[in-house]
Amino acid sequence: MTTNGWLTVEEIAQELKLHPDTIREYIRKKQLPAFRFGTSYRVKRVDYEKFVQDRATNPKRYEDTNKQ
Repeated sequence: MTTNGWLTVEEIAQELKLHPDTIREYIRKKQLPAFRFGTSYRVKRVDYEKFVQDRATNPKRYEDTNKQ
């Protein structure tokens, strides 16, 4: 996974063990915010993390423990 603030569809798919077409479908349905550059999408890391967090079946379990 890249260390900068942007992720590719392929990087997200690999991490979530999903097909890249599934990630593109989330983008097309506006469930995952993305930016289009030429023929490819880029997703801000913060948007990806929120996307994953929003799908937690038990959100309280995964809340940020660093919050004071």
